[in-house]
Amino acid sequence: MPSTDPDDPIADALLGDSTYERLRVQRYALIKRRIPEKLRWQSGLLLALALVVPITATYPASVQAAFPGNDPLWSSPLVLWLGVYAGVIQLATATTLAAVAVVRRRGEFTYSESQIRTLLNVEDVASMFGLVTGGFAIVLTVVFFLFGHMGTETVEGIVAAAPQNPYEQTAVSVPVIAVGGAAAISAGLVYLAGRALALESP
Repeated sequence: MPSTDPDDPIADALLGDSTYERLRVQRYALIKRRIPEKLRWQSGLLLALALVVPITATYPASVQAAFPGNDPLWSSPLVLWLGVYAGVIQLATATTLAAVAVVRRRGEFTYSESQIRTLLNVEDVASMFGLVTGGFAIVLTVVFFLFGHMGTETVEGIVAAAPQNPYEQTAVSVPVIAVGGAAAISAGLVYLAGRALALESP
């Protein structure tokens, strides 16, 4: 697509040759950024999820004692599964967004307007699930882990107020350190995907 006005991306999209970009800026969407930028945001969210490792590693001794084996890093608290769920959402939606970008660039000028609208619908749904639903789940997970730095009284208060202990050990063990490590690696991969797509942008 030839650039018409590099200082005005909306005008560039409206006046350029890309039907995809023209329809993208014309339609309503809660998240209107381009796919490479969305992927960088998702990379940041996955990196935030990886923070559960340094957060738990620096718990006060009194809080560490509340976890099985006095080792929060190798525990599998119930609230961690919210983070696992969020991480899976991020990877699935990031893969979907990357796939949309690749499919669009391979045959954009042969697609009908209806097919392009379908691609935009897929992009919008993936963006909402990844950045809104998955993002909220990651923030909630990190906040619950941060409560541990407020002392045992805070943790005990949360346990007493919650319908189910969010820090209890789950039957299926997925350690904090494993989830954090996987999130960090995934963050790097998603970031690189976003960079690669940005470099290939017409």
